[in-house]
Amino acid sequence: MRTLTKMTPFRMIGNLYFVGTKEASSHLIDTGNGLILIDTGYEETAEVIVESMHTLGFDIKDVKYILHSHGHSDHTDGTATLLQFVPNAKTYLSLKDVKYIKGFTPDFDIRDGDVIKLGNTEIRCLFTPGHTEGTVSFFFDVSENGQTYRAAMFGGSGTKQLRKGFMNKRDVPYLCRGLFFDSIERLLGEKVDVMIGNHTWQNHTLEKYEKMATAETNPFIDPLEWASYLQEVRQKLWDVILQDSRERFVTYAHRGASHYCPENTFMSFYMGVRMGANGIETDVQRTKDGVLVLFHDDTLERVTGEAGKVADYTYAELRAFAVKKGNLWDKIPTFEDFLAHFADRDITFAIELKVDDTEKDVADMIFQYGVEKKTVVTSFDLERIRKIKAYAPLLRVGYLTKNIDGAVIKELIEIGADEICPPGYEVTPQKVDVWHRIGFNVRAWKISDETVMKQVYDAHADGMTVNFPDLLLRYIAEVNET
Repeated sequence: MRTLTKMTPFRMIGNLYFVGTKEASSHLIDTGNGLILIDTGYEETAEVIVESMHTLGFDIKDVKYILHSHGHSDHTDGTATLLQFVPNAKTYLSLKDVKYIKGFTPDFDIRDGDVIKLGNTEIRCLFTPGHTEGTVSFFFDVSENGQTYRAAMFGGSGTKQLRKGFMNKRDVPYLCRGLFFDSIERLLGEKVDVMIGNHTWQNHTLEKYEKMATAETNPFIDPLEWASYLQEVRQKLWDVILQDSRERFVTYAHRGASHYCPENTFMSFYMGVRMGANGIETDVQRTKDGVLVLFHDDTLERVTGEAGKVADYTYAELRAFAVKKGNLWDKIPTFEDFLAHFADRDITFAIELKVDDTEKDVADMIFQYGVEKKTVVTSFDLERIRKIKAYAPLLRVGYLTKNIDGAVIKELIEIGADEICPPGYEVTPQKVDVWHRIGFNVRAWKISDETVMKQVYDAHADGMTVNFPDLLLRYIAEVNET
């Protein structure tokens, strides 16, 4: 049972009342023709709301509309219980957030620009995603002492929920970070006299209540608070992004394309992990007989002694070539071999699609081994990314590219890509800031030496892919030469 801190219910301003708890705000509007309740808190909050309304002289049975700012449990879990008291109340929520709720089905999908009318009140709804995919902000007028004031609630302003750990757990797109920034810019264009918080600490609800008895003017009236708070929240998100880029930086051990050890697959992975890698990147192709194998595109001839493509050979033929070349340890691992070996490790995976028509099988195997929440699927081919995202929307996808322009960015946003992967020499702090502002995770490839590694890390990118054997063996070769 969750412990909640009860607060004395009170009239904030005009026909607006506070009926929630310290942990989860709930607000009531008396429209003269029925009540509107905004947010219902946790499941345990329902009882508090009913008691608070009674204390203020209201009856729960007079609630006609229940509005939800977003779908998180601390704003919606009380709804199912409250509907037992008032089953005819209409519920409103952006259906983009329906995955978060339990116990009820919204009657209305809140959309951008909707105006909800009841009695003497009109609530204008602005779609302001970021905190969740379907966050909605509310605007309405309140009157006091003959003056009319604009009241507003930013429907979801918490930034901790935009930490990667939280987003990965709840399958929240990384692009929500960019949407959050966009929402802040949009809300900064709104004039607001009375800021409402859906948590009490956002607008200092308790402190203002305590001042109301002695203040000459209502402390909830503060035309400067709205913009100041939004600017503070914007900086908090930048702090979250910076902190994540340091604490969750991923160095991927790569295989293939190795000058010293072509197709050194598992040796590359184990060596990389021993050297400190906390991620693995690997390429996936399909053999002539349909087996998904780990194989880079430009090492086939060095491994087999034959020209051609992986798709020209059966899996048995590739293994025979590997044995003939003395590569007895690897024997060309399959994608399933890879997942069976590494799925249980605390490692992030980047899976690069090297050929067409592998999207479905790769996705299915990722889910089969339960690594979907720690995997990003990438390609140099946008269409492959588009296909796997369409087939498995919850998978994170990334684009490997040397050219990043406005058209590419637009297409990646349309696809719902999470990661942008430029070559290391293209990574600068200015570019990383731009890509982070859009919402992309930034991972660099083509890391040629320690200087580029430092450049990428210092630019606050989120990760990089390194051919660990080459770095080590090149160093050994240089030492031997001297």
